[in-house]
Amino acid sequence: MTIYVLKHMDILQRMPFLAQDAVFKRLSEIAEVSSMTKEERRQYDESLKHFRDTIAVMHGQYLEGMEKGMEQGMEKGLAKGRAEGMAKGRAEANVDNAKRMKADGMAPELIAKYTGLTVGEIAVL
Repeated sequence: MTIYVLKHMDILQRMPFLAQDAVFKRLSEIAEVSSMTKEERRQYDESLKHFRDTIAVMHGQYLEGMEKGMEQGMEKGLAKGRAEGMAKGRAEANVDNAKRMKADGMAPELIAKYTGLTVGEIAVL
């Protein structure tokens, strides 16, 4: 038993001060709890259970909030990507249509009217 205590005292002495302080605070808490009456212990246990339940609920709410936030972020990203993709697709379709119209000899002003491109953009196609 003496060797066991000496070994652990050596470990304790090598620990940083804050760690030592935490160990002694925990030992103090254990001593306080062990000296309680049955009623005090019941109240303490009830209070501790309530505290732990509250922490568990808060953690659950945090995780749920994170999940909802991720879902909303994904939805916004997909909607933005979808809108950008559709706009890019429309622009590419307008350019393709303008090339075909130009190849068929259509007037640049008419091509601009139907595609939304400028006469200058049509000239470089």
